Amino acid sequence: MRICLGGDVMLGRGVDEWVVAAGRSPFAELSAYWHGMDLVAVNLECALTDRDTWYQGPRKAFYFRGRPEAARLLAEAGVDVVTLANNHALDAGEPGLADTLDLLDHRGIAHAGAGPDLAHASRPAVVGAGGLRVAFLSYCDHQEDFAAGPNRPGIRYLDLTTPERALPVLAADVRAARAEADLVIVAFHWQANWAPVVEPPFRRVGRHCLRAGASVVWGHSPHHFQGVEWAPGGVILYSTGDLVDDYAVDPVYRNDRQLLFTLELDKTGVTRVVARPIELRWDQTRFAGPEAAEWIRVTFGRYCAALGTRVMPQGDHLLVPAPAAGAAR
Repeated sequence: MRICLGGDVMLGRGVDEWVVAAGRSPFAELSAYWHGMDLVAVNLECALTDRDTWYQGPRKAFYFRGRPEAARLLAEAGVDVVTLANNHALDAGEPGLADTLDLLDHRGIAHAGAGPDLAHASRPAVVGAGGLRVAFLSYCDHQEDFAAGPNRPGIRYLDLTTPERALPVLAADVRAARAEADLVIVAFHWQANWAPVVEPPFRRVGRHCLRAGASVVWGHSPHHFQGVEWAPGGVILYSTGDLVDDYAVDPVYRNDRQLLFTLELDKTGVTRVVARPIELRWDQTRFAGPEAAEWIRVTFGRYCAALGTRVMPQGDHLLVPAPAAGAAR
């Protein structure tokens, strides 16, 4: 089975304006690639609604919201699952979150990480693909005021600043999800924007999820890709970066140069990880040209080396080979 994991998808502001003006999906070039996958998942980092409602909590610097039409674009592009535990899911308030959930349900897109209450926000999205059942769990370690409660809509917030408190919760959630599925993927919207390195607490959390029974830990939020780490039980993608946005380009991290990750899995877990270099524009996400692809290769190789992982060019992709059997991890 092949699962494609993309980073943050923001379909508001300039992206939304361009889609309306041009009448073209920002996923047009990716769509054929995605339709060759068994499963495609992204992090949806905006509300989808046509209501004029806004988050009523403490003022934020940025609010992201797309039109309902964006749900159709996601479905037609081949997106099967979205994670919603992030710091923009409630930007259109509780009514906007409710609309987002309804629109995704209407388009047959599974979702995890947000809901009308804590119980719903904590539930995994379990989907069938390639003869296997895959469970997605979704958490966010910031925007605590977005946290769902027993009777309050919101996201699955989890404080990772004190891992000792978070680890038992994660282990219990992973074990419960594993009882429903053949494979578990744990998504985290974590770390600071532009985090230059993966700090030890995040590595500890990722490895803990694998020991509990997850096969993949899938990170996003820093706005640029980070390295991949193979660890006992599976693989950790610390940040899959951004996939669609209208953000200003950072001259160091080059958030217009990103990666699209594909995992090959069987019932035993992940057998292969490859990444495809991509370039982001407001109007389109495209496969990277030669100059950008080379910059991505070198940068990704450096990030992976810091985690003890190799990167090998393989045509248009970058292979992240698993350690040899018996090798130390």
